[in-house]
Amino acid sequence: MARYREIYDDVENIASSINDPHEVAHFYGTVIRLVAHDFMDHDSTDSNDPMGSDGCVDWNAKPNAGLNSVWHEGSDLFELWQNKYPDISWADFWIMAANAIIFDTSEEDESGGKLDLVDTFLWGRDDRSSCQLSDTRLPTTAGCQQVEGVFLERMGLTWRDAVALLGAHTLGQGHKMFSGHFGMWMPNVDEARIFNRQYYQELVSRSWSPRILSTNPFESDFTTSEIDDPNPKMMLNTDACLVYDIEGGPCCTRTDLFKANGESHCVTMEDTQCPVYDASNPRIEATNAVKEMLDGNDNANFYEAFREAWFKATTNGHSSLKTIAESC
Repeated sequence: MARYREIYDDVENIASSINDPHEVAHFYGTVIRLVAHDFMDHDSTDSNDPMGSDGCVDWNAKPNAGLNSVWHEGSDLFELWQNKYPDISWADFWIMAANAIIFDTSEEDESGGKLDLVDTFLWGRDDRSSCQLSDTRLPTTAGCQQVEGVFLERMGLTWRDAVALLGAHTLGQGHKMFSGHFGMWMPNVDEARIFNRQYYQELVSRSWSPRILSTNPFESDFTTSEIDDPNPKMMLNTDACLVYDIEGGPCCTRTDLFKANGESHCVTMEDTQCPVYDASNPRIEATNAVKEMLDGNDNANFYEAFREAWFKATTNGHSSLKTIAESC
Protein backbone atom coordinates (compact mmCIF):
# COMPACT_ATOMS: atom_id res chain seq x y z
CA MET A 1 0.00 0.00 0.00
CA ALA A 2 2.83 2.40 0.83
CA ARG A 3 4.32 1.91 -2.62
CA TYR A 4 0.96 2.54 -4.29
CA ARG A 5 0.67 5.81 -2.34
CA GLU A 6 4.21 6.73 -3.32
CA ILE A 7 3.20 6.61 -6.98
CA TYR A 8 0.46 9.14 -6.17
CA ASP A 9 3.11 11.52 -4.85
CA ASP A 10 5.47 10.89 -7.77
CA VAL A 11 2.82 11.57 -10.41
CA GLU A 12 1.70 14.71 -8.58
CA ASN A 13 5.32 15.88 -8.62
CA ILE A 14 5.47 15.42 -12.39
CA ALA A 15 2.35 17.52 -12.85
CA SER A 16 3.67 20.18 -10.46
CA SER A 17 6.87 20.47 -12.50
CA ILE A 18 4.95 21.50 -15.64
CA ASN A 19 4.68 25.29 -15.85
CA ASP A 20 2.15 25.71 -18.68
CA PRO A 21 -1.42 25.09 -17.41
CA HIS A 22 -2.48 23.88 -20.86
CA GLU A 23 0.31 21.31 -20.78
CA VAL A 24 -0.80 20.21 -17.31
CA ALA A 25 -4.34 19.72 -18.60
CA HIS A 26 -2.91 17.80 -21.56
CA PHE A 27 -0.87 15.57 -19.25
CA TYR A 28 -3.88 14.81 -17.06
CA GLY A 29 -6.24 14.08 -19.92
CA THR A 30 -3.77 12.05 -21.96
CA VAL A 31 -2.81 9.71 -19.11
CA ILE A 32 -6.52 8.98 -18.54
CA ARG A 33 -6.93 8.49 -22.29
CA LEU A 34 -3.95 6.12 -22.36
CA VAL A 35 -5.61 3.85 -19.80
CA ALA A 36 -8.94 4.09 -21.62
CA HIS A 37 -7.42 3.14 -24.97
CA ASP A 38 -5.77 0.19 -23.26
CA PHE A 39 -9.04 -1.16 -21.84
CA MET A 40 -11.46 -0.12 -24.61
CA ASP A 41 -10.12 -2.77 -26.98
CA HIS A 42 -11.63 -5.48 -24.78
CA ASP A 43 -14.12 -7.69 -26.62
CA SER A 44 -15.87 -10.18 -24.38
CA THR A 45 -17.33 -11.88 -27.46
CA ASP A 46 -13.88 -12.81 -28.80
CA SER A 47 -12.83 -15.96 -26.97
CA ASN A 48 -9.54 -16.17 -28.87
CA ASP A 49 -8.18 -12.72 -28.03
CA PRO A 50 -10.43 -10.55 -25.86
CA MET A 51 -7.63 -8.03 -25.15
CA GLY A 52 -8.27 -5.37 -22.49
CA SER A 53 -5.86 -3.74 -20.02
CA ASP A 54 -2.59 -5.30 -21.11
CA GLY A 55 -0.14 -2.40 -21.45
CA CYS A 56 -0.43 -2.48 -25.23
CA VAL A 57 -1.74 0.08 -27.68
CA ASP A 58 -0.87 0.46 -31.34
CA TRP A 59 1.20 3.63 -31.14
CA ASN A 60 1.07 4.17 -34.90
CA ALA A 61 -2.71 3.93 -35.22
CA LYS A 62 -4.62 7.16 -35.81
CA PRO A 63 -7.00 6.73 -32.81
CA ASN A 64 -3.95 6.65 -30.50
CA ALA A 65 -2.29 9.79 -31.86
CA GLY A 66 -0.86 11.86 -29.04
CA LEU A 67 -0.65 9.11 -26.43
CA ASN A 68 3.11 8.87 -26.92
CA SER A 69 3.40 12.50 -25.79
CA VAL A 70 3.14 11.25 -22.19
CA TRP A 71 4.63 7.77 -22.66
CA HIS A 72 7.88 7.41 -24.56
CA GLU A 73 11.49 6.88 -23.64
CA GLY A 74 12.55 10.18 -22.13
CA SER A 75 9.09 11.32 -21.00
CA ASP A 76 8.75 12.07 -17.29
CA LEU A 77 6.17 9.34 -16.71
CA PHE A 78 8.17 6.69 -18.57
CA GLU A 79 11.35 7.70 -16.75
CA LEU A 80 9.53 7.41 -13.42
CA TRP A 81 8.46 3.88 -14.26
CA GLN A 82 11.85 2.86 -15.68
CA ASN A 83 13.94 4.25 -12.82
CA LYS A 84 11.72 3.41 -9.86
CA TYR A 85 8.99 0.89 -10.75
CA PRO A 86 10.29 -1.37 -13.57
CA ASP A 87 8.94 -4.45 -11.79
CA ILE A 88 5.37 -3.16 -12.26
CA SER A 89 3.71 -3.93 -15.60
CA TRP A 90 2.84 -1.03 -17.86
CA ALA A 91 -0.84 -1.96 -17.62
CA ASP A 92 -0.81 -1.76 -13.83
CA PHE A 93 1.38 1.34 -13.73
CA TRP A 94 -0.77 3.27 -16.19
CA ILE A 95 -3.85 2.64 -14.08
CA MET A 96 -2.03 3.63 -10.91
CA ALA A 97 -0.86 6.86 -12.56
CA ALA A 98 -4.40 7.63 -13.73
CA ASN A 99 -5.75 6.92 -10.25
CA ALA A 100 -3.19 9.36 -8.87
CA ILE A 101 -4.34 12.09 -11.28
CA ILE A 102 -8.01 11.50 -10.49
CA PHE A 103 -7.31 11.70 -6.77
CA ASP A 104 -5.16 14.80 -7.10
CA THR A 105 -7.67 16.68 -9.28
CA SER A 106 -10.93 15.58 -7.65
CA GLU A 107 -12.84 17.85 -5.30
CA GLU A 108 -13.31 17.23 -1.61
CA ASP A 109 -16.77 16.25 -0.45
CA GLU A 110 -18.47 17.54 2.69
CA SER A 111 -16.43 15.13 4.81
CA GLY A 112 -13.17 16.33 3.27
CA GLY A 113 -12.64 13.20 1.21
CA LYS A 114 -11.60 13.04 -2.46
CA LEU A 115 -12.16 10.37 -5.10
CA ASP A 116 -9.61 7.73 -4.16
CA LEU A 117 -9.77 4.72 -6.47
CA VAL A 118 -7.44 2.57 -4.40
CA ASP A 119 -10.29 0.22 -3.60
CA THR A 120 -10.90 -0.36 -7.33
CA PHE A 121 -7.27 -1.26 -8.02
CA LEU A 122 -6.22 -4.86 -8.44
CA TRP A 123 -2.77 -5.72 -9.73
CA GLY A 124 -1.16 -8.53 -11.68
CA ARG A 125 -1.83 -7.62 -15.32
CA ASP A 126 0.70 -8.92 -17.80
CA ASP A 127 1.91 -6.72 -20.63
CA ARG A 128 1.84 -7.90 -24.20
CA SER A 129 4.30 -6.72 -26.82
CA SER A 130 1.91 -6.71 -29.75
CA CYS A 131 -1.79 -5.96 -30.11
CA GLN A 132 -2.34 -5.68 -33.83
CA LEU A 133 -5.77 -4.41 -34.89
CA SER A 134 -6.58 -3.33 -31.33
CA ASP A 135 -7.26 0.14 -32.71
CA THR A 136 -10.12 -1.24 -34.83
CA ARG A 137 -11.99 -1.91 -31.59
CA LEU A 138 -11.70 1.66 -30.35
CA PRO A 139 -14.59 4.09 -30.75
CA THR A 140 -14.54 6.84 -33.32
CA THR A 141 -16.22 10.15 -32.49
CA ALA A 142 -19.03 9.67 -35.04
CA GLY A 143 -21.86 9.20 -32.54
CA CYS A 144 -23.59 6.99 -30.02
CA GLN A 145 -23.45 3.88 -32.16
CA GLN A 146 -19.72 3.94 -31.37
CA VAL A 147 -20.39 4.17 -27.64
CA GLU A 148 -22.84 1.29 -27.89
CA GLY A 149 -20.46 -0.87 -29.89
CA VAL A 150 -17.48 -0.45 -27.59
CA PHE A 151 -18.91 -0.05 -24.09
CA LEU A 152 -22.17 -1.98 -24.23
CA GLU A 153 -21.75 -4.67 -26.87
CA ARG A 154 -18.07 -5.57 -26.58
CA MET A 155 -17.07 -4.51 -23.07
CA GLY A 156 -20.39 -5.58 -21.54
CA LEU A 157 -20.94 -2.33 -19.64
CA THR A 158 -24.16 -0.36 -19.14
CA TRP A 159 -25.18 3.07 -20.41
CA ARG A 160 -24.63 4.36 -16.87
CA ASP A 161 -21.07 3.01 -16.95
CA ALA A 162 -20.41 4.57 -20.35
CA VAL A 163 -21.77 7.95 -19.29
CA ALA A 164 -19.66 7.88 -16.12
CA LEU A 165 -16.48 7.02 -18.01
CA LEU A 166 -17.09 9.76 -20.58
CA GLY A 167 -17.22 12.16 -17.63
CA ALA A 168 -13.42 11.95 -17.62
CA HIS A 169 -13.58 14.45 -20.49
CA THR A 170 -13.70 17.04 -17.74
CA LEU A 171 -9.89 16.75 -17.78
CA GLY A 172 -7.74 17.81 -20.71
CA GLN A 173 -8.44 19.09 -24.18
CA GLY A 174 -8.59 18.09 -27.82
CA HIS A 175 -5.68 18.73 -30.17
CA LYS A 176 -6.18 19.24 -33.89
CA MET A 177 -2.81 17.68 -34.72
CA PHE A 178 -3.78 14.47 -32.92
CA SER A 179 -7.50 13.84 -33.34
CA GLY A 180 -8.64 16.66 -35.60
CA HIS A 181 -10.84 17.94 -32.76
CA PHE A 182 -9.57 20.99 -30.93
CA GLY A 183 -10.76 22.80 -27.83
CA MET A 184 -11.75 22.05 -24.25
CA TRP A 185 -14.88 20.49 -22.87
CA MET A 186 -14.62 22.98 -20.01
CA PRO A 187 -14.94 26.80 -20.15
CA ASN A 188 -11.27 27.41 -19.35
CA VAL A 189 -7.99 25.68 -18.64
CA ASP A 190 -8.34 26.00 -14.87
CA GLU A 191 -11.54 23.97 -14.90
CA ALA A 192 -10.00 21.52 -17.38
CA ARG A 193 -7.69 20.48 -14.54
CA ILE A 194 -10.46 19.52 -12.09
CA PHE A 195 -12.07 16.08 -12.03
CA ASN A 196 -15.71 16.78 -11.26
CA ARG A 197 -19.18 16.54 -12.77
CA GLN A 198 -19.00 19.78 -14.73
CA TYR A 199 -18.77 17.88 -18.03
CA TYR A 200 -22.45 17.04 -17.65
CA GLN A 201 -23.36 20.58 -16.64
CA GLU A 202 -21.64 21.96 -19.73
CA LEU A 203 -23.37 19.38 -21.92
CA VAL A 204 -26.91 20.31 -20.92
CA SER A 205 -26.63 24.01 -20.06
CA ARG A 206 -24.97 25.43 -23.19
CA SER A 207 -26.01 25.85 -26.82
CA TRP A 208 -23.76 23.42 -28.69
CA SER A 209 -23.71 24.01 -32.45
CA PRO A 210 -22.10 21.99 -35.23
CA ARG A 211 -18.57 23.05 -36.05
CA ILE A 212 -18.08 21.66 -39.53
CA LEU A 213 -14.49 20.47 -39.75
CA SER A 214 -15.40 17.92 -42.40
CA THR A 215 -18.37 16.41 -44.16
CA ASN A 216 -17.19 13.14 -42.66
CA PRO A 217 -19.30 12.42 -39.53
CA PHE A 218 -16.23 10.86 -37.91
CA GLU A 219 -14.55 14.26 -37.90
CA SER A 220 -17.44 16.64 -37.12
CA ASP A 221 -18.09 18.00 -33.63
CA PHE A 222 -19.89 20.72 -31.66
CA THR A 223 -18.77 24.07 -30.28
CA THR A 224 -20.10 27.13 -28.47
CA SER A 225 -17.37 29.35 -29.86
CA GLU A 226 -17.06 31.60 -32.87
CA ILE A 227 -14.90 30.24 -35.66
CA ASP A 228 -11.92 32.49 -34.82
CA ASP A 229 -11.91 31.82 -31.05
CA PRO A 230 -8.30 30.88 -30.11
CA ASN A 231 -9.56 28.87 -27.11
CA PRO A 232 -12.71 27.15 -28.39
CA LYS A 233 -15.01 24.96 -26.34
CA MET A 234 -15.87 21.55 -27.73
CA MET A 235 -18.17 18.57 -27.45
CA LEU A 236 -17.73 15.48 -29.59
CA ASN A 237 -20.65 13.77 -31.30
CA THR A 238 -20.17 10.97 -28.77
CA ASP A 239 -20.76 13.53 -26.00
CA ALA A 240 -23.74 15.37 -27.46
CA CYS A 241 -25.54 12.15 -28.35
CA LEU A 242 -25.85 11.16 -24.70
CA VAL A 243 -28.72 13.63 -24.38
CA TYR A 244 -29.60 14.78 -27.90
CA ASP A 245 -30.60 12.78 -30.97
CA ILE A 246 -28.15 14.19 -33.50
CA GLU A 247 -28.55 11.53 -36.15
CA GLY A 248 -31.25 13.41 -38.03
CA GLY A 249 -28.88 16.10 -39.27
CA PRO A 250 -27.18 19.30 -38.09
CA CYS A 251 -28.87 20.98 -35.12
CA CYS A 252 -28.20 23.11 -32.03
CA THR A 253 -28.67 21.50 -28.64
CA ARG A 254 -30.28 24.55 -26.97
CA THR A 255 -32.09 27.00 -29.24
CA ASP A 256 -33.83 28.51 -26.21
CA LEU A 257 -30.80 30.38 -24.88
CA PHE A 258 -30.21 34.00 -25.87
CA LYS A 259 -27.65 36.72 -25.21
CA ALA A 260 -28.57 40.03 -23.58
CA ASN A 261 -28.90 41.62 -27.03
CA GLY A 262 -31.40 38.97 -28.11
CA GLU A 263 -29.02 36.99 -30.33
CA SER A 264 -29.14 33.23 -30.10
CA HIS A 265 -26.35 31.45 -28.23
CA CYS A 266 -26.29 28.94 -31.08
CA VAL A 267 -23.29 29.71 -33.27
CA THR A 268 -25.00 27.88 -36.14
CA MET A 269 -28.38 26.18 -36.70
CA GLU A 270 -30.13 28.62 -34.37
CA ASP A 271 -33.51 27.59 -35.82
CA THR A 272 -32.99 23.83 -35.56
CA GLN A 273 -33.34 22.30 -32.11
CA CYS A 274 -31.73 18.90 -31.55
CA PRO A 275 -34.49 16.55 -30.37
CA VAL A 276 -34.12 14.62 -27.14
CA TYR A 277 -34.78 10.90 -26.80
CA ASP A 278 -38.26 9.71 -25.93
CA ALA A 279 -38.95 7.07 -23.31
CA SER A 280 -39.07 4.25 -25.89
CA ASN A 281 -35.54 4.90 -27.16
CA PRO A 282 -32.87 2.69 -25.49
CA ARG A 283 -30.57 5.71 -25.35
CA ILE A 284 -32.88 7.33 -22.82
CA GLU A 285 -30.80 5.31 -20.33
CA ALA A 286 -27.84 7.53 -21.22
CA THR A 287 -29.89 10.69 -20.68
CA ASN A 288 -31.15 9.35 -17.37
CA ALA A 289 -27.56 8.65 -16.33
CA VAL A 290 -26.59 12.24 -17.16
CA LYS A 291 -29.47 13.43 -14.98
CA GLU A 292 -28.25 11.15 -12.18
CA MET A 293 -24.75 12.66 -12.34
CA LEU A 294 -26.28 16.14 -11.99
CA ASP A 295 -28.63 15.23 -9.15
CA GLY A 296 -27.68 16.57 -5.73
CA ASN A 297 -25.37 19.34 -4.62
CA ASP A 298 -21.99 17.68 -5.12
CA ASN A 299 -20.07 15.09 -7.10
CA ALA A 300 -21.24 12.11 -5.06
CA ASN A 301 -23.32 10.45 -7.78
CA PHE A 302 -20.69 10.96 -10.45
CA TYR A 303 -17.84 9.76 -8.27
CA GLU A 304 -19.69 6.59 -7.23
CA ALA A 305 -20.75 5.80 -10.80
CA PHE A 306 -17.22 6.44 -12.08
CA ARG A 307 -15.74 4.26 -9.33
CA GLU A 308 -17.97 1.35 -10.35
CA ALA A 309 -17.41 1.80 -14.10
CA TRP A 310 -13.63 2.25 -13.74
CA PHE A 311 -13.38 -0.98 -11.76
CA LYS A 312 -15.32 -2.91 -14.39
CA ALA A 313 -13.36 -1.43 -17.28
CA THR A 314 -9.87 -1.89 -15.83
CA THR A 315 -10.50 -5.47 -14.66
CA ASN A 316 -12.46 -6.64 -17.70
CA GLY A 317 -11.14 -9.96 -19.00
CA HIS A 318 -8.91 -10.62 -15.97
CA SER A 319 -9.67 -13.42 -13.54
CA SER A 320 -6.59 -13.65 -11.33
CA LEU A 321 -5.81 -10.10 -10.24
CA LYS A 322 -4.73 -9.47 -6.66
CA THR A 323 -5.51 -6.88 -4.02
CA ILE A 324 -2.87 -4.56 -2.63
CA ALA A 325 -1.29 -5.78 0.60
CA GLU A 326 -1.77 -3.38 3.51
CA SER A 327 1.85 -3.97 4.52
CA CYS A 328 4.81 -6.07 3.48
